[in-house]
Amino acid sequence: MNVLILGSGGREHAIGWAFNKAGCSVSFYPGNAGTKLVGENIPSIEGDVIDRFDLVIPGSEDFLVKGIANGRKNVFGPSSDGAKLEGSKCFAKLFMEKYNIPTAKFIIARNSVELEDALKYFKPPYVIKADGLAQGKGVIIADDYKEAFENGSKLISGSLIDNVSGPVVVDEFLNGWELSAIAIVNGRDFALLPFTRDYKRAFTGNKGPNTGGMGSYGPVAIDKELKRKIENVFELTLFGLEKEEINYRGFLYIGLMVVNEEPYVLEYNVRLGDPETEVIVAMEPEKFVENVLRAFNNEPFSEYKPENSAVDVVIASRGYPENPEKGQVINIDGGFFFYAGVKEKEGKLLVSGGRVLHSMGIAKELETARREAYENIRNVKFEGMFYREDIAQI
Repeated sequence: MNVLILGSGGREHAIGWAFNKAGCSVSFYPGNAGTKLVGENIPSIEGDVIDRFDLVIPGSEDFLVKGIANGRKNVFGPSSDGAKLEGSKCFAKLFMEKYNIPTAKFIIARNSVELEDALKYFKPPYVIKADGLAQGKGVIIADDYKEAFENGSKLISGSLIDNVSGPVVVDEFLNGWELSAIAIVNGRDFALLPFTRDYKRAFTGNKGPNTGGMGSYGPVAIDKELKRKIENVFELTLFGLEKEEINYRGFLYIGLMVVNEEPYVLEYNVRLGDPETEVIVAMEPEKFVENVLRAFNNEPFSEYKPENSAVDVVIASRGYPENPEKGQVINIDGGFFFYAGVKEKEGKLLVSGGRVLHSMGIAKELETARREAYENIRNVKFEGMFYREDIAQI
């Protein structure tokens, strides 16, 4: 089977690694220096290139929001209509309100005057979210009203984040614990993938700015009652999509905040998460691939219980997420990594992004997997590297 993975991060490397292990011929666009180790990086997807593949998996939401799945049966992902769940926070919140899906109270603000009124409605800490895609940087959490208003106004005007402007969602702050719930979906049918936990803040101790994710581990044990409530969130979401005449297939990621054992939706993503994917795939690559292919082929697919635990510790470059340093030479002397912001030039590995490598540990016991992931890091050296020291510390 010829499989094309779209994207250039650790998530895409992990997906391709799993399909390669399953005996598929794997290509990537644009890929990175690590994806070349498990497949081929192709230079372009112009013309009819997409249609030559048996299966296309978009790793990044950008492809889906721009409609790469529209009218194509070989793309395992939602159409641009379904991708609005991630492409527009305003659409997603109004959708949740319409279909009684539990989420934080919210107000949409389209200008500074509306933002000022919205912030007065809520107590600190204030939560402000960009409407459109912002590469994981579009959430402001501020204890101070003045700071929230100033940064929120900049977010609306487009002066806070490059190429991000427009309305914002002001959310009620929910105090609980975060959980990533991801499912394989085909219409109204879905199967949950193993639960994982993601670490968003840049530095050890949950400090520093929000990032795309500094590490993850799984599986996370969930009691039966909470799991039933999470399944209900998926059922309500897929019911709503059907009512909106959106036939959803692919992956659906629901970022949850669990408050007093009640799950509330923080966000929808219409693809696999990063760094959650690295952990999900590493735990059971064969079962992951088998169920993706079953859903893609309209065959029955199922939830599975992983036999292994996995830990992913992200190694980032100094300055991430705001302004990461790039171009440093990377030396790797053994270990198991999924490559993210890594390119190859003249035989050398160079830093090309904020999240550089995902150091992986896999074992029956979580603590053993954790130790393995951190021991791997000793094999990596580049100037300005940093990582959190508390991933999977439970």
